[in-house]
Amino acid sequence: MMFVHVQPGIMENIQDRDTAVFDFVYFAFTRLLGLSSVSLLSVVSGYFIVASLLKTDPMALARSKFKTLIVPLAAWNLVMLALLVAYGLMTDKWQDMPDPTLLGRANALFAVTAWPLDVPLWFLRDLFICCLLAPLLYQGLKHFALPTLVLLVVYTLFGEDLYLLQRPQLLLFFSLGMWLRIAGTNAATIDRLSLFLAAGLAVMIAIFIAIRVQNILISEMNDQLRITLDTLLRITMAGGFWVITGLIRHSGFAATFMRLEPYSFVLFCSHAILFNFAGIVFRRFFGDYGSNLFPITFFTLPLLAILCAVIGLQMIRRSPPLLFLLNAGHSVPPWRKVEAIEEREKAGDHRRAGV
Repeated sequence: MMFVHVQPGIMENIQDRDTAVFDFVYFAFTRLLGLSSVSLLSVVSGYFIVASLLKTDPMALARSKFKTLIVPLAAWNLVMLALLVAYGLMTDKWQDMPDPTLLGRANALFAVTAWPLDVPLWFLRDLFICCLLAPLLYQGLKHFALPTLVLLVVYTLFGEDLYLLQRPQLLLFFSLGMWLRIAGTNAATIDRLSLFLAAGLAVMIAIFIAIRVQNILISEMNDQLRITLDTLLRITMAGGFWVITGLIRHSGFAATFMRLEPYSFVLFCSHAILFNFAGIVFRRFFGDYGSNLFPITFFTLPLLAILCAVIGLQMIRRSPPLLFLLNAGHSVPPWRKVEAIEEREKAGDHRRAGV
């Protein structure tokens, strides 16, 4: 998902360019993978919200989600605002500052009707709205599942101008996750469904590649056609990501991913901020999109973001106020302590293997 926020540095519509090898790579990582990655996260969030609904009242749930979603949304956007002010003072470039109006400031911090300063955090805003609607969705999906899902599809297709959600699709994916939990769907069934969706993903990828080869601008399509194609891509991509997650879980990479998992929230919230400013430096050395060296920027910035997330969270892990503001109140163990635990586990595995 991070790749979609690596700024190309050019005003030209990239999708309208002739396609070379890197153009396909860029399209795959940004349009196919990057913009579709939140679909599985939305489904998973809906799946787990059901358990929370059953053991707490709606007001307590709303307060909890406000602390873990809206507080970081505002805090990270304030970080971005502070950095934009500092950058403006140094360079006299103020074009990225929010509009000096009440709505402009509200959008900058809370994404009320437009993207926030830290663009990916629209997801936190939309997820909070989904959580507020969860009690109503639960009753609808439990007693009138099919009509409720039909209404959600209609909202997905025609609800962009209502400003309830920045991405109306999110409510559909969130509700699908809730429905899977309400229906008591077991893991084996979810795995089979994911394989079916992954097969459909191959078709959707072929369609989008054809669109890219023909230089058809997705933004200029009929709204309902564009949303339908995008929704089908995201749903099938969710299945594909689930299959990949299962493969990783049983691979040699599992330990590395598990070790980095506690840093994923800070990584999600901070990467676009890093890309915005570090990208300026990288593009001076390696050029904008179209340069032969731009792939260095494209693939290095996400790795740098992971490193910065780990270092940053380790630096604030003993500060409850900063953890509350920037990481939903969650701390992490010392990095060296995790290394020691992993070494002991490996030693234990070797001893058991030798018995």
